[in-house]
Amino acid sequence: MFFAIFVARTFLGGITMRYLAPVCALMIALISPSVSAQWLQTTGVATLENGDTETARANAVSDAIKQALLYSGLELSSVQTLTNGVLTQDHLSLQAHGQVQQMQLLEEQQSDGMISVTMQIEVLDNPQQCPEQDFVSHFALTRTALDNPQQARYGQIFDVAPAFTKQLYAIMSQTQLAMLPIPYFKEAVDVSPFFTQQFQYDENVLEYIRDKSNSQYVLLSQITDISTGKQLNNDYAFWQDESYNRYFNVEFALFDALSFEKIWQKAYQTQGPWQFEKTARIDVNSGTFWQSQYGRAITALSEKVMFDLNNELRCLPTRGLIQHIDGDQVVVNLGKANGLVMGQQLTLAHSSNLTTYAGKRLPRQVTTLHRVEVNQLYQHSAIATNIGKRPLANIQLNDLVLLSQ
Repeated sequence: MFFAIFVARTFLGGITMRYLAPVCALMIALISPSVSAQWLQTTGVATLENGDTETARANAVSDAIKQALLYSGLELSSVQTLTNGVLTQDHLSLQAHGQVQQMQLLEEQQSDGMISVTMQIEVLDNPQQCPEQDFVSHFALTRTALDNPQQARYGQIFDVAPAFTKQLYAIMSQTQLAMLPIPYFKEAVDVSPFFTQQFQYDENVLEYIRDKSNSQYVLLSQITDISTGKQLNNDYAFWQDESYNRYFNVEFALFDALSFEKIWQKAYQTQGPWQFEKTARIDVNSGTFWQSQYGRAITALSEKVMFDLNNELRCLPTRGLIQHIDGDQVVVNLGKANGLVMGQQLTLAHSSNLTTYAGKRLPRQVTTLHRVEVNQLYQHSAIATNIGKRPLANIQLNDLVLLSQ
């Protein structure tokens, strides 16, 4: 059975089959007859620059592999390619939520400065992998903050934080993820309290973002370093433009928007040559910036963030909130976009916090015997009716809605 995963870009013309044999020979994992496998068909694309077909092919193969890894739940440490797009085991590092058995290059196409490769990748299922979810949660992708704005003076890149957020959202939107990103860019969020070790952040901020974006999770981020390092070229080479190394460090934190717990946090670092003139004012929303070596380094970092986040999100449950109660009917903040269908049965649960002696609040969920059935379905909400004999008298607003697979 084939699963087609396509990047949201134009499919191209002109077929080349020269590189099928080398890629067919790749074997990464041992075959186990007791483990089921699936074939994934993926398409990767890349820009063909300066006639460099080999580099473009390598990038397209890498892109195709990334699509398959995201779909199957494999974690990607790195994807590198050798000349002509031929892969070797030493250059492909996977962490097992599943295993790649073999890959086949089906076709290669070139047109209008782009190269496209279509591949089949056989993935062995891991019995420890999370079961495939029938439901989809949403996470609010908030605007990235800039921790040290004075570092943006060099190049006048004061808008690099919102530009990075938009670029990250664009990358995520082109890929089939375990959860859907909901852009929440209009309002800036003071994220600094959420990255301290004291956990003294304001839960009302998370609740506000949750309600505005209708999301079950909230992703916050801040850029911590965009300073420049040492000059890369020689001062004596007066005929060359000055080139400096520039850093890009950013950290992320993911919160459960229902319990307000921090469930994931990670920092990322990259760097690249800053090859613009010292007095130039750089448009961070332009292709000139994102096609520079520094911009490409940030793009590679964004892809790593996407992989890590996807693997964190794929095993998390989809839960909703009760937004309105009318007798035996409840309105919930889940709908078609989350995978609900007419006749879907939902379980209701109370949500309350416990307070420790130290004053720390701990989430608590108490599942009730109440079950309701969806009889009106909308894109982002649904109306469900009580199907039990017990009245919903003790159900309150913001109680939880649990989904059954």
